[in-house]
Amino acid sequence: MRRLLPHPLQASPDTLMARAGYVRHCVEAGRTCYHRRLNDPPFPRFHVLVAIRENGMEIDLHFDALDSITHKSNHDQPWAYEGGRVDEEMHRLLAILMGESVVGQTNHPNTARASSSALAPKSKRTLFEILFK
Repeated sequence: MRRLLPHPLQASPDTLMARAGYVRHCVEAGRTCYHRRLNDPPFPRFHVLVAIRENGMEIDLHFDALDSITHKSNHDQPWAYEGGRVDEEMHRLLAILMGESVVGQTNHPNTARASSSALAPKSKRTLFEILFK
């Protein structure tokens, strides 16, 4: 699914994509590749190819999944490029890139969520307090 984000851009493509939870991982055919994993394994993930054009930033989004049995990709499947989760992700991505949406909790692995108990430091109890109180 392709969309064009018109100029002027609020920041560099790397900064904009990082705001949306994407990580840069390569340059392919003159376009910068970014991905956003859905969980800790590398697949499934959203994969975005970004190119700067004269009239704006072109975003080409698809969904990458890997069949764990045959080890084949899904690039020949139409659902990887449109519909359902791809439409939702493109809508979310464009809203963040255009500054219309505040970035909330992004589903991205390797980012530990801070629990409320971790925020408030607890006072350490002495051995005496543990045993006799």
